[in-house]
Amino acid sequence: MKKFRNVLVIIETRQMRQPALERALALAQASGRDKVRITAVMPVFDFSWDLTSILSVEQEESMRESVIKKHQKWLDAYLRINAMGFDITSKVIWSKTIGKEITANAKEIGADLIVKTADVHGMLDSVIFTPLDWQLLRHSPVPVLIAKDQLWHPEGIIAVAVDLSDPADMELRYINMRLLREAQELATITRCQIHLVNAIPPVIPPASIDLPGFTPDLIGEEALKEGCKNALSFAARHRISPERCHIREGQPDEVIPTLCTELKPTVLFIGTSARRGIAVALVGNICERVIDELNCDVAVITPKAVLGRIPFAAEK
Repeated sequence: MKKFRNVLVIIETRQMRQPALERALALAQASGRDKVRITAVMPVFDFSWDLTSILSVEQEESMRESVIKKHQKWLDAYLRINAMGFDITSKVIWSKTIGKEITANAKEIGADLIVKTADVHGMLDSVIFTPLDWQLLRHSPVPVLIAKDQLWHPEGIIAVAVDLSDPADMELRYINMRLLREAQELATITRCQIHLVNAIPPVIPPASIDLPGFTPDLIGEEALKEGCKNALSFAARHRISPERCHIREGQPDEVIPTLCTELKPTVLFIGTSARRGIAVALVGNICERVIDELNCDVAVITPKAVLGRIPFAAEK
């Protein structure tokens, strides 16, 4: 997202309201229209059109070209009306693996940011079918901004959810730093205030401990004090006042939505663990669990977007 020079926007089919495009245009307006290049990509593949078993190669190619041409015409007309004054490159893509195709396009054009309109997810989405926005949140090599259907307040609050649970974890440190740097970059063009959000999971001591002078709450209190100390120390190193640090005890997927309801941020910056396989289906990622509960935009940075830029990390 650095300096917002190159933004890839995902256009939803059959929708007249495109929050992702609105957000990209707002960023371009704040940064300077001539400084930001916007590429609008519309994925149109539908599994119900996968008729390869009954169509010849020529018929399949003809159908594909016809569908792409139809949507390209609609996309160009939509951009002429709703993005007047902006120089936008448009592209319609047809692929069975839309997530991979979009990330490949992002790499090809050197995108700094992917903007996607928020979807509504069902309980079994992570088990049966992975929605496109979740695919991007797990595997995108660049930051992803999930745009909600709301008015954007460019002079509000930018919340940054940092994970300081393990100060010795270098990957977490890199992600926290990248989150803060991206938030600061956005704050410079929107004049928003940066607030840190930190959840400290409660520690449940084993009930079998029986020592003189020991109480079960002692471990939990020490963990809470240590977590607060780490959060305030991180804020002080980056010149963020204690008044803008919001620390709560509890699980992140409960604390973060609560704090966002109180702060009403314009954007929440959060990292993802990018779990794969059965771990995603059973546990999921925190950012995926909280996005549906938030009313603000969510900017997500994956480990791939961070570690891919560190030479020695890639060599390991």
